[in-house]
Amino acid sequence: MNPERPDQSPITSPRSERVRRIAALSGRSARRKQGQLRVEGPQAVRSLLAHRPELALELFLTARAAEDHPELARLAAEARVPAREVDETIIRAMTRESGGEDQDRPGSAAEGAVSPQGAIAVARLPEESADAALAAVAALPAEGPLTAVVLHQVRDPGNVGTLLRTADAAGADLVLLTRTSADPFSPKAVRAAVGSTFHLPVIAGADAPALLDALAGRGITAAATSGYASTDLFEAELPERIAWVLGNEARGLDEATLAAAPLAVRIPLAGHAESLNVHTAATVCLFETLRRRAR
Repeated sequence: MNPERPDQSPITSPRSERVRRIAALSGRSARRKQGQLRVEGPQAVRSLLAHRPELALELFLTARAAEDHPELARLAAEARVPAREVDETIIRAMTRESGGEDQDRPGSAAEGAVSPQGAIAVARLPEESADAALAAVAALPAEGPLTAVVLHQVRDPGNVGTLLRTADAAGADLVLLTRTSADPFSPKAVRAAVGSTFHLPVIAGADAPALLDALAGRGITAAATSGYASTDLFEAELPERIAWVLGNEARGLDEATLAAAPLAVRIPLAGHAESLNVHTAATVCLFETLRRRAR
């Protein structure tokens, strides 16, 4: 299938080859092979069409979704993206997933149990490479306040999507993911981001050491959290150009990455909990950064 020229013929069977190709986009290898991703749900589809229309290739709507969300067909028409009305059985078949080694989390339950609410888009997959991540850093403004987020070895696609949403809400300028992190363009991650995937630049495939060097070269301080850091987050001097580096859900950042970050802070805990999960820690750090900027 040529992603530049979607098949214009109607889809009448949930067993058609086109439906199977869209369903296969649950797997990372299929996304890379086809150069496409699947976007599910009216809100995520709306964000794709409104903020990154150049990525959109096709839109599929049930009659109910077209009636409830007329703006989707309008946005698709403005972006010259084909919009097709299909039966609910077609939509369900497009999100059918069987689990297995090609899924984002091997052995996990099928993601197709989550309803796309009658709206699915197929979009072009953004480039994923270490060079693309370095180019995104090089394209950042050379001066002025800036917030970037680096996800390193964050393995759960749901966590990745939620972190994208938080970064968006806190006004981050860029999100970068190392090659050992979950794919931010998996259906689960895109659903969890609730549209934020398309609100700011999101680049996967970065190499951590080269990325930290590139950030430093742009005057951006890499900052990490550690329970052993001597500096309290709320007392630390946070640079106006900062990249929060967030690590694995269970282990946090590896020693080499933690040592390479010029700034390390701890989040003070008042109760008996030993630590915060990665999303909570990210939320605290990002919104503390936002609070300081607002003063």
